Amino acid sequence: MKSNRLIIQLLAGVIALCAFGAEKEKRADVSDYPFWSAKKRGFVAQPVPGLNAVLGLTDVQVREIAAARDAMENDDVVRTARGVSKSDPQREQARATVEAATARLREKVATILTAEQRALIDKINGLHAAAVEETAILYGPRFGTVKNDEAARLRLQEEVRNATDEVFRRNLERDLTAEQKAAMGRAAEEEAKKRPAK
Repeated sequence: MKSNRLIIQLLAGVIALCAFGAEKEKRADVSDYPFWSAKKRGFVAQPVPGLNAVLGLTDVQVREIAAARDAMENDDVVRTARGVSKSDPQREQARATVEAATARLREKVATILTAEQRALIDKINGLHAAAVEETAILYGPRFGTVKNDEAARLRLQEEVRNATDEVFRRNLERDLTAEQKAAMGRAAEEEAKKRPAK
């Protein structure tokens, strides 16, 4: 009788540990997935913290996108191609392999997203492009004056980045719904907590 009780308690403990482990299992995360694109830079991470949250991805979508990305990153051929050094004569072929895998991943992600989410990505990419264009018009002439002064050029580039960010945020504030802005704010706070302290 004591041995049965001991076995039951032991099984209960194992089940409890398994359940605890399942809770602690890493939750799929795509907050760093590059849904966005920028002229001359291709696909980029979110230009402002929390932006990916405006897409309102479901848990299923997050898991599917994370699984697709993990599968691409863990593919032996892709991993080998990423390990090719810049001086290797096979570098161009390796780069083409990685680009093809990335294109397949983007196609897979596009099938996971809804038409509304894809349209929202296009809209936000347009808002960012408009912010870049607006600041380029304002700051463009000033770059000629700092061409020979590296420190001044770097300061001006930082000023342009900050101005672009400000215009982009203003565009988002104007065009996003209250729900989307709230989701972005919550996500930005969560992302800030995850960032290592400087």
